Amino acid sequence: MSTRLIDTSVWVSVLRGGASPTLAKKVEAALGDGTAAMTEPVWMELYCGVRGKRDLARLKNLRKLCQWLPINDACWKLSFEVARACREKGVNVPIPDVMIFACARHYEAELLHEDKHFTQIARAARAIKPVK
Repeated sequence: MSTRLIDTSVWVSVLRGGASPTLAKKVEAALGDGTAAMTEPVWMELYCGVRGKRDLARLKNLRKLCQWLPINDACWKLSFEVARACREKGVNVPIPDVMIFACARHYEAELLHEDKHFTQIARAARAIKPVK
C-alpha cells in the first residue's frame, strides 16, 4: 500500500463537491486505509482558505486522518534541485508546488493532484533522484 500525498487542488475539489467520482473514491480510499498524507505547504494553503469555525474543525479532523510527511532537510535539498531544473527548462511554477512535489518524491508517495504544474515539474525534474 503506497502513501498518497494529497495536494491542495484535490482537497479543495473533494471538499467542495467538485471532484470526479474516480478522484473522490481515491481520496476516500486513502483516508479509509490510512495511506492519505499531508505536508506543511498543503496544510498552509488549506488553513489559509478556512472560512469559519466549522471549516476549521473539518480541516483539523482531516489532518488527524492523514499521515504527516514533514519537509525535512532532504526535502529542502531536493526542492532546490527541482526548482533549478524547472528554471533551466523554462518552467515557471509556484515554489509551494515544487516543495510538495519534492516531498512526495522524497517519501516515494503517490501525489494526487489536479494541478498542471505538477505535470510540468515532473517533466523538468525527471532525472533528479531523491537524496537519502
